[in-house]
Amino acid sequence: MFNPAVTSGVDLFVNIVIVLASFGAAVSLIDFRNTNKKKEEEA
Repeated sequence: MFNPAVTSGVDLFVNIVIVLASFGAAVSLIDFRNTNKKKEEEA
């Protein structure tokens, strides 16, 4: 199913990239929600 040229090191790298991307998305979502709350309080 997988190309044998893909080693475990590549697999680890892909997992790290996915975790970092997920973390970045979560942080931006939290920041977006906090920004909306501040705008509602000012209005």
